[in-house]
Amino acid sequence: MTGLSTIIIGFGQIADGLGRDERMSENFEYATHAQVLADHPAFDWLGVVDPSVEALGAARDSWQIPHVGADIDTVAKAVQPEVAIITAPADTRAEIVQQLPNLKAVLVEKPLGGSDAEATSFVDFCRDRNIAVQVNYWRRADELYRKLAAGELLRRIGRPQAAFATYGSGLHNNGSHMIDFIRMLLGEVAMVQALGDARHIDNPPLPGDQHAAFALTMTSGTVVTVHPLDFNRYREVGLDIWGETGRLALLQESLGVYHYPLADNRGLDDAMEIASDRPEVLEPTAGRALYDMYDNLASVLAGNGELWSSGDSALSSERILDAVLDSADRSGERLHFA
Repeated sequence: MTGLSTIIIGFGQIADGLGRDERMSENFEYATHAQVLADHPAFDWLGVVDPSVEALGAARDSWQIPHVGADIDTVAKAVQPEVAIITAPADTRAEIVQQLPNLKAVLVEKPLGGSDAEATSFVDFCRDRNIAVQVNYWRRADELYRKLAAGELLRRIGRPQAAFATYGSGLHNNGSHMIDFIRMLLGEVAMVQALGDARHIDNPPLPGDQHAAFALTMTSGTVVTVHPLDFNRYREVGLDIWGETGRLALLQESLGVYHYPLADNRGLDDAMEIASDRPEVLEPTAGRALYDMYDNLASVLAGNGELWSSGDSALSSERILDAVLDSADRSGERLHFA
């Protein structure tokens, strides 16, 4: 193989584990970084770094990766990576990159740092070294969602009037994905307001993470209300947009996409309604979004196009999270963002 020499640092769920979930595998052709790297011709996956003996065994035995170990320097010396996939804890990102002198690009999981200062420092450091930073807000690589963002949303439902969203498992976990998705489809955020207090949750994926309900006023004037759910009851990371000429609901964690057109109102003459009982079901493309994220990164490294989910864009999404918590601390004060 003659692709870019690639290393994964952190071989947990998103790197490998989710690929063994049967239900996930039914709906996502590419659920993990390992699945993408095993198939993508632009990347030569040569190394894995992780402190877990079990994780290293999986990389070696299941994926036949030649260089695995707990020490970054040792594996990096053997691999000489040009691309690093970093799923390790956020506060280690800058230190990791400093140990990889041949890097051309990183693909990282969110959040970018343990604080805004850490995240900004990481992105600035990579920029100074001319290292491309792609952040795995994977909906930005979803083929259908990219079409919606490019004008299909406006064509189908007209100008958005209101939107409602849900998330779970932490504001900095799925909440960050939802904020980034809202920015992708509806534009930039002008104002942030917490709707009540932030509250800690039990055993979040990111230690210390919280839940908060909040409202985002977009620069267009559209208001999006976002509410946390208890994933111990059921899961939903969804966005429901009501436009001037229709409604679009993106549900079932991106596997259910429903377009509801206008119809004659059933209660009044000379009035219209949304046909919420008669949706057009659109074919989801979420199952290949992670592969397409890598496609975009490879294209950029070849000198074509721009990153779909850059470090700078991710910083904007993560700063909105900080503003939500700041507003909650200030008893729901509205904070101007743009």
